[in-house]
Amino acid sequence: MKLRLLGSMLIICLLSVPDAISQDIHGENDVWFLLLTHYKINEQLSLGNELHFRYNDYLNDKQQFLLRPFIDYKANDVVTYSFGYTYIRTNPYGEFPLPEIKPEHNIWEQINLKHTVGQTTVQHRYRAEQRWQGDLVLDPGTTEYQVDGYELSHRFRYRLTLTRPINDRWFVNVFDEIWVKTDNKLVAADYDRNWIYVGLGHKFSDLLSIQVAYLHQHAKNNPTRFERHPTLQLTADIHL
Repeated sequence: MKLRLLGSMLIICLLSVPDAISQDIHGENDVWFLLLTHYKINEQLSLGNELHFRYNDYLNDKQQFLLRPFIDYKANDVVTYSFGYTYIRTNPYGEFPLPEIKPEHNIWEQINLKHTVGQTTVQHRYRAEQRWQGDLVLDPGTTEYQVDGYELSHRFRYRLTLTRPINDRWFVNVFDEIWVKTDNKLVAADYDRNWIYVGLGHKFSDLLSIQVAYLHQHAKNNPTRFERHPTLQLTADIHL
């Protein structure tokens, strides 16, 4: 059911992208750092965590901090199920900053399908997020904002990833991810953002690999304003 709903969301999203081209677009260059850790329990179960440190306007402004613990269940060589939690802290940044730091807590479910075409590994990742975003309101009698409760909404994400080795140590990793958001009743689906990623990776050992990548972000703020961020991303992937 969720996959059928996601398919409908993606169609709506793709239809909305051409309308975005003529709208106002803003944004600076970003630098993002990502630390991935994985701990294998047995052949099917593993635990993991992501730490994201994101900066806007190169390294001049703090943009976001993310903490994302998760658990993976590998059903077979093709299908992996995941369940996780994400804490997000978004700072005021850019040309249209938030009035205050905005927190978010979300729970997510994911299915990852993997197969190979020649030497290329192909992955299809489907993720559903239940998001509780802090509601920023002006404190009466002051000029300060504070979090007054949390508002529930949903988001659906599909990522197509292609990974191809260059040799025993070097590899290329490319993905495109499209995001669709809805309200708390799973209606009013709308385009949220799209990421295009091209990375060069080096595998130092079975325990550690590093990627340097260009990530192009395109995000919708509201019906008339969009963000575009050329981003340098550095990723360390550790398997314990």
